[in-house]
Amino acid sequence: MKKKGTVIIVISIVFIVFNIGFDIFTHSTVERVIRTDLFFQGYFVKAFKTEISERAIPDSQYGTMYICRNPAIGPDSYDVDSKYQYFGKLKYWYINPSGTGGG
Repeated sequence: MKKKGTVIIVISIVFIVFNIGFDIFTHSTVERVIRTDLFFQGYFVKAFKTEISERAIPDSQYGTMYICRNPAIGPDSYDVDSKYQYFGKLKYWYINPSGTGGG
């Protein structure tokens, strides 16, 4: 019984570490955040083939916007913001849904 409890604890710790690592990896850059969002929207192959770039003219309310070209998939533009996560040391990028539009 003691060995079974130890195995469950080890599996839980490995799962938590994997989950935190995946979260840090997918939110570490603007491009990865957008590609991850596109992947989970169902663009499994196109998410990694599309070209992500900044819009030439920033939005007056949301600032720098990002678009997908070649192929153009997902929303017309993305508003991506950052905050410091995980003890205030790592820059954590996330998609601002109120500034993301079109489709």
